[in-house]
Amino acid sequence: MAILKVTDLRKIYGKDPHSVTALDGVSFSAEKGEFISIIGTSGSGKSTLLHLIGGVDVPDSGSITVDGEEITGLPDKELTLYRRRKVSVIYQFYNLMPMLNVRDNITLPIELDGKKVDDKTLRDVLKTLGIEDKEFYYPGQLSGGQMQRVAIARALITSPAILLADEPTGNLDSKNTSEIMQLFRDSNKKYNQTVIVVTHDENVARMADRVVQIEDGRIVKDYSNEDNL
Repeated sequence: MAILKVTDLRKIYGKDPHSVTALDGVSFSAEKGEFISIIGTSGSGKSTLLHLIGGVDVPDSGSITVDGEEITGLPDKELTLYRRRKVSVIYQFYNLMPMLNVRDNITLPIELDGKKVDDKTLRDVLKTLGIEDKEFYYPGQLSGGQMQRVAIARALITSPAILLADEPTGNLDSKNTSEIMQLFRDSNKKYNQTVIVVTHDENVARMADRVVQIEDGRIVKDYSNEDNL
């Protein structure tokens, strides 16, 4: 059963004669537990697609269904709940709160949702990401790779149906890039979460099981990495 279904998605920014078509009739689906990379050059529409799935932007037309619920057209309050409970987005620049320690950065989404932090789940996520010894450190005391691990932990702690990552290795060297992508794979297998990574880097894309390639707002290729070998 598809955890995500995107149908004829269109998004245009600006108005004629200066309008830009970011997405031009994009359709695809993802199964629960799939690990997908969306690849394309700058301006291809890949990040727009991720932001629409993540509920941080709205399409001009088309539909997005996540875990059986159509999110297009949801009122703001319900869209906020969707962003807190169904999806988690990881960005290139981490978006950590500098005045909060690692533990509080990770648990912030749960507390904003008015829920109690499950300490066992927190310990498990910290251990999975190899940052259990950094729990009470602050972002300014961490390396770039460690900050990205904290951002991933924050995304995992809410047990989202879909984990979205927008150029998550863009600020990292090759060693940290490999480690972070392996962590995505590990969490994908361990928690059976659908992981979608947006990237312009073909080497990063090859680490996923399936690649969706976008050019000029359209999907031009959709293949498994196994088929492409």
